[in-house]
Amino acid sequence: MKIAISSNGDSLAAQTHSLFGRCDYFVIIDTETGESTALKNKSADASTGAGPACAQELFNAGVTAVVSGKIGPNAYETLKAAGMGIFLAPPGITVQEALDKFKAGSLPKNEVRRF
Repeated sequence: MKIAISSNGDSLAAQTHSLFGRCDYFVIIDTETGESTALKNKSADASTGAGPACAQELFNAGVTAVVSGKIGPNAYETLKAAGMGIFLAPPGITVQEALDKFKAGSLPKNEVRRF
């Protein structure tokens, strides 16, 4: 399974980002192999449509779950339509901490559209 965590930086040591479509990077982790890669968010500065564009790019990268802070309504609908799991990251933690919480099953799942 591949998960994407919205981040301020390009490593597991970076802080998570509070906004899905406006983050600097997505750190993508393959939970089976432990390999991680960073994907620069090319849509972060877009005037509109950043969230859905990010969701589409992550879907194209084979991601099946996302961990982030706030997710806008259009991004939420795009992620749900793609069948991705959506999990909420608490503020002030690193990507590694978010990954550990995800693996432990302690991140809340985002079941309703909210921003």
